[in-house]
Amino acid sequence: MKQPLDPTREQVWDEFWGQRPSVADIYPAVSEITAEILRTFPEPRGLRFLEVGAGTGREGHAFAQRGALVTLLDISSEALRLSREVSSLPQFVRGNALEAPFPSETFDLVYHQGLLEHFREPMPLLRENHRLLKPGGYLLVDVPQRYHFYTVMKHALMAAGKWFAGWETEFSPVELERVVQAAGFTVERRYGYAMHPGLTYRLFREVGKKCGWKLPMYPSLGPLYRGWHSLVKRVERRRAGHYLVVSVGVVARKR
Repeated sequence: MKQPLDPTREQVWDEFWGQRPSVADIYPAVSEITAEILRTFPEPRGLRFLEVGAGTGREGHAFAQRGALVTLLDISSEALRLSREVSSLPQFVRGNALEAPFPSETFDLVYHQGLLEHFREPMPLLRENHRLLKPGGYLLVDVPQRYHFYTVMKHALMAAGKWFAGWETEFSPVELERVVQAAGFTVERRYGYAMHPGLTYRLFREVGKKCGWKLPMYPSLGPLYRGWHSLVKRVERRRAGHYLVVSVGVVARKR
């Protein structure tokens, strides 16, 4: 019987990132993360930022250009290879998120997107984040939101043994707040967002690639799409709307 993939192991992510020859063909993380960090740190120059499970880490490169002292930590050498295509400004470190190779109380900000959901027990990762932060430092955690079509699709693929990471969970907005609070943080705010372009288009683009079609990353879909996008952005700004979007995040402070 084939053993399920363990998404905390480097082989899974080396294969995932190794299939992507260039960072230019990978969707960056959404701008909401950058906006939320700048809301907390409007002048990041000289501050120490750590992204855990950084992947391509493009937000970190942007903050390094603003003068922040950015470290990108990932277990995958392939992810760091891609990240180095963006710039050489951050510090690149290959390591385990649960045993980060840094002294306690090193960073002003620790953040991660699309990481916590890969751990069956979230507390060890969050406690390690807590250890790394200076007193009063900030944590940003960004995860898939439970009540979305993405969750249904993901679990169907997991049941069929077709999900790239083998296993993954998700969180409701309230669940995310509670688990972060239990790890020793005070949640200051919550946010949510949809994919732009949407999940349907991204899936269609991936299918197209397998058929030899090269579709643009960002299609021009005219005024109808722009109107829909404007409506979605209004939904995102409401706390109740966080139960409708694909991802949810919190910004919290170390107690």
